[in-house]
Formats: sequence, structure tokens, C-alpha cells
Amino acid sequence: MTVAAGPSEAVPAPPADAAPTTPTSHVEIIPLGAAQEVGRSCVIVRFAGKTVMLDCGVHPGFSGLASLPFFDVIDMSSVDVMLVTHFHLDHSAAVPYVVGHTNFRGTILMTHATKAITSTLLRDFVKVSKGGADAGLYTEADLDASLERTHVINFQQTLCVNGIGITAYRAGHVLGAAMFMVEIAGQRILYTGDYSRVPDRHMPAADTPSPPPHIVIVESTYGVSRHLPRAERESRFLQRIHTAVARGGRVLLPVVALGRAQELLLILEEHWAAHPELHGVPIYQASGLAKRAISVYQTYIEMMNADIQAAFAVANPFAFRHVTHLRSARAFDDVGACVVMATPSMLQSGVSRDLFEAWCGDARNLVVIADFAVQGTLAREILAGPAEVLTRAGARVPLRCQVDAISFSAHADFPQTSGFLDTLAPPHVVLVHGEAGEMARLARALESAAAAAGRPRAVYTPRATQAVLVAATPARPALLRGGAAAAGAKPGAALAGVYVAAPGAGGVAAPPPPPLILEPEDLPRYTRLHTGRVTLRQTLALHAPFDQVRLALELLFEGVHGAGDLALVSSDQGATANDREGAPVAPQILRVGEAVTVSYDPASAPGRLTLEWQGGPGADAVADAVVAVVLGAGPAPPPRLSRLDAARAEALRGGDGEALARVEAELVEALLSAQFGPAATDPETGLTFLEVDGAHVLVDCKSRGVRCADAGLKARVERAITRLEAAMRACPLEG
Repeated sequence: MTVAAGPSEAVPAPPADAAPTTPTSHVEIIPLGAAQEVGRSCVIVRFAGKTVMLDCGVHPGFSGLASLPFFDVIDMSSVDVMLVTHFHLDHSAAVPYVVGHTNFRGTILMTHATKAITSTLLRDFVKVSKGGADAGLYTEADLDASLERTHVINFQQTLCVNGIGITAYRAGHVLGAAMFMVEIAGQRILYTGDYSRVPDRHMPAADTPSPPPHIVIVESTYGVSRHLPRAERESRFLQRIHTAVARGGRVLLPVVALGRAQELLLILEEHWAAHPELHGVPIYQASGLAKRAISVYQTYIEMMNADIQAAFAVANPFAFRHVTHLRSARAFDDVGACVVMATPSMLQSGVSRDLFEAWCGDARNLVVIADFAVQGTLAREILAGPAEVLTRAGARVPLRCQVDAISFSAHADFPQTSGFLDTLAPPHVVLVHGEAGEMARLARALESAAAAAGRPRAVYTPRATQAVLVAATPARPALLRGGAAAAGAKPGAALAGVYVAAPGAGGVAAPPPPPLILEPEDLPRYTRLHTGRVTLRQTLALHAPFDQVRLALELLFEGVHGAGDLALVSSDQGATANDREGAPVAPQILRVGEAVTVSYDPASAPGRLTLEWQGGPGADAVADAVVAVVLGAGPAPPPRLSRLDAARAEALRGGDGEALARVEAELVEALLSAQFGPAATDPETGLTFLEVDGAHVLVDCKSRGVRCADAGLKARVERAITRLEAAMRACPLEG
């Protein structure tokens, strides 16, 4: 068994052939709940800058804030999307809290049926919580806000949220329950939520997703246990109930209002219809929520199995003839044998707890736990067979009634989970939603089975908030088309072409078409794009005779071709030389490296030449080289600068600070004049005047102060002076 990596632990090493050969990052999986426990399902998946929250429920064994997942360990504002697998409270009841009391700003996604039932279920949760330990978790306004943020998805449908691909598959657990395949940067992560691979009376089996995922996050509720066959389970359930009511006993079936309740009602209705001797024994459904939700079941009949759909074509299978709705425990006439289906399933409060305390002392009575009994609840406690139980009033009463566990829980057992993972063959499996012991046994069994089959499989059993890190390389899949496809692609080889990807639509949308890699000439054929050319033109000052520039270019490049009479340009002509007396100078044009055209026309643009080329990596490189040649072919420095530079060197050698300051002030004036235009210095004040584009600048070359009404020009001059001073400073030598 591979233990997950926590904040201070090493990253677990997966099988060598299970991980990418050159990993650049990790898929990070952090359970905020349902980690080595059953309850408050909530898992965070992070990869390539995206964050997904999978489920958001409460723990049935705790109340108030203690029942919530550990939201404080992550930045909720970073969550892009929340995926809710089904309506059970341990998977959905914390959603309004997240919307109303955290900085979560993402999208919520669930199936149509899950949204419809969650709305009813959580509204009832808010009402029941008033005055109790869960009061104040959130309000109906928070619930309404969460429903407004909720989008719906169909089975087998793929949607895209902020670059995250999401596909819903049937989970088979309850009406509307979904597994979610999440795809981020080429990595596929499947989250099963609660699922069942075996059909029952009203729900089909879970789907097998395709293509297979790289990582599966799967429930481990029943560990290595095996469910009884459905026929045997139903027979035992009915036999126990029939025997109990025949001896005058009362039968309590604590259930979740929606899901297993409907399955058990279908079984009881069929049995009562086939046994007239039971018609005098009433069956009560003590849940107004379950009664209201029947309309949702009728609406989404197409999400159920073929048997129910066929029955619905004849008559409504949920219109029960032998089941009576019980408004409240006070309205119940507790006389004689009966069967009562009441909530909640774990006996922690409500009608089921009231009836249990009233009936537990009579040996004729029977309690059947038909769902998974969560640790820390009364349902789990009575399965251990204690002699006494503690009532809510604090009294100890004897437990004389019969208690049996006959699981109709639509959770996968070991054969289902192992077969499912063998089919998908993911190299990485993360176990959640299971108690620590069952989870550990399941992990060992799954790893042993994979090793025996020669199949790579790393199994992780993280604790709450403990990160699982799976090495992965973000991928950018694309399709080759046209000439790029004809050239083919070899593993590890570079691809040349234009990468074309559709922009994201934003929000919740259908996935964009896959990106393409095309030859430029194929763009009009496969896209609405067309190739274009960018012509670049640059004009440079010419500080040397043009024939000198041409000679430098011919020495550097092969294939410099020209037109025009260079003989007409004398060797002593500079950039600003006029034509020789009476002799016109023809324009000069050079073609350098079949990439750059150099034009010089002393008649229209004396002292300047122009470069022109088509933009592209090769032509840009040639143009850069030509610019370097032109700028490097300059005349010697002006005599004044040479004189000042020599005087400064002399002042430095002699240690004459006053002479050095005077010479450097003259250097600043000369260099400013070269950069900004002619400068005039007042001999009395020592201030230098510049005029740049009509704006006046006053510079104190000794103090380096600058005054100018134009703030932008003032800043330019100050920067120039700062750079000039830096150029005059000696470079420090450090050994």
C-alpha cells in the first residue's frame, strides 16, 4: 500500500512505467473530508493552474461547523468548478455554506435530477436545523444563491469550464447520481462518488467511462466485503419483516428519505400485494420530503432502469397502494403490528430516533439497518449488540428488540470495485469514503491483485488534508492536418507548423474543437485564417560614405547585389556630403542576403539610408547585422570630444579636482549637444541652454540640475545626464 504524501512527507514513488518519463509537475489530490472516514465528502484536485472541488457534504456523525469539510486549508477563491455527484447530505449539504460563507467564486455543476432533489432536500435540512446544533450553518438565502450558481449536465455530455473538460457518467447509486471524468492539460481524473455496478429495482448499473482515466478517485465504503446477491438479500429482508409483524411486532426501517427508501418501498409494495394476509398490517412512510420528491422521480423516469420505464408505461410504479404517508410521530396511532420507514438513517434524531426509543425495549420488535452504518452514530452502536442504549433525554434503557443489518446500500463492494479498476486499468488509484481499516485492507487487496496480473497500480489512502502527488506532464494535444499530417510525426521529434487553437468561450460551454497544427499554406483550407506578410522599414543616420558601408557589407555577407553608380559618390564624402559640383548622384540600392534591401538617395534624404525586409526569423537576423554594420561605420570622434577626454585623463592623473569638475561639465555639455541639438553655455552663470522641439531646457552642468516646463522632456534630459555620469565613472575592479 502506498501512503500519500503529506506536507512534510516525501512524494510517493509510483511504478516507473506508470508515470510520465519527463514529469514537469504533479496532479495534487487533497481530500478535505471522507478521508479514512465516511462522511463530508469533499476532494480537491489541482493541476496546471486549475482547481476542481469534487463533492461538498457534511458528516452525519457531527453537527454544526464540526460537520464541515476542512475548507480552511485551501484558498476557496482558487476553485474553478465544484462538481456534486448526487443529492445525499454527505455529498451536497455544505454547498450553500461554501457559497454564502467563503470566497468561493467558481461554477457549480450537477445533473438535472440532482439539482431538483438537492433543492428540496437542503430546504428541508435548513428547516429541520433551526434551533438545533446545525442552526446557523447557512440560510435559505444561501441555498437560493447556490442554486442560482448551479449549472446542469447530462449523462455522457462533456462541458468545458475555464479550460477544464468535464464529462458525466451514470453512477447507479441514486437518481441523478453521476461519476465525473475531469480532464486538465491532457490528464484524465475519474471521481466515482458513490457508485454501484449492479442494477437494482429502479436504478441501472454505473457506466464504464471511456477513454480510460490516468487516476481514479474511488469510494472504499465496503472495503473487501462482498454483498449478498440481490435475490438473497431481498428474501432475507422480507422474511425478517414478515416474521416480526406476524408475531405482532413493529418494524422500524431507518432510511435516507431519498434513494434507498424508494427501493425498499418497491420491494415492500410487491410483497404486500402478493400476500393478502399482510393487508391488515400498515406500512407507513414517515417523511414528507420523500413524498414530495416522488414527483421528481416521476419527472426523471428516463434516468432509471428499463424495468421501471416499462412499468411506468403501464402505471406509475411509485403510486403505492399499501403505503400510507405519516405526517408526524404525534399523528401516529401506535397500535399493533406495522412497518415504519423513517428518517434519518443513522438514528441520530428525528422520527426514527423517537420510534426507536419507544420500541427498543420490546423483544417482538425489529430494527433493520439497510444502509451503511457510519461510525459514531447510534445505528452503528446498536449493531454491536449492547445491553443498553442512551436516550436523547440521557436515560439508559434496555435494548431488547431485534437488530439486523441487511444492506441495500448502493455502494460498490470488493468484486465491483476490483472489476471496475481492472477494466479501466488506471496506474494510480486514490481511496476515499471508507473507514481506515476497510480502506487499508482494500488497498492491499487491489495492489496484490495488480501485482499478480503484472499491471502497474499505485494505491493511495490519504488522511484528511493530506496531499497525494502524482507526477504528470501537462499535455497540449493537437491534430495534424494537411501538409503537416503528410509529413507525419515521430515520438520525441519536433513538429514545425502553425498551432491553431479556438479561444475559450468562458463560463460553462461545449468543449472547443481540438487545436490543429498546419502548414501556413493550409490555413485557409482548415480555418478562417489567412497568411499575411509584415514589411518592416527602418531609417538610419549615415555617418560614413556609402561606399564604405557597402564595402563593410560585402566583407560580411555573400551575395550583396546593387544597382546605381557608386563611382559618383567620392570616397571623401560623408553622410551629409552634397553632390559633386554639377554632377547628380544616383540613388543606391543594395540587396543583402536575398533578405534585406538597403536604399540610399542623397538627393531626397541626404545623410540617411533605409532598410526594408519581410518579417521573419531569418530576415530579422540579417537586418540586425546590417544595422550593426551601418552604425559601426562611423567617423572618428569630433576633435573637441577628443581634447576634453585627454584633459579629463590629465586631471585625473594630477589629482586636480577643480580642473576635473570643469572638464566633466564641458563633457556633459558636449554630449548633451550631440544628443539633443546645439547647446549654448552662459560664461557668467555656467548654465547651458538647450532647445528641443520648441521646448527650452536649462542645465547646470556642474550640479547636474535640470529645469524645464515639459516634465517629460526634463525626465529625458535627467536620464541622459545620469547615464553620462555613469559612463564617466571608473569601473570597480573586484578580485
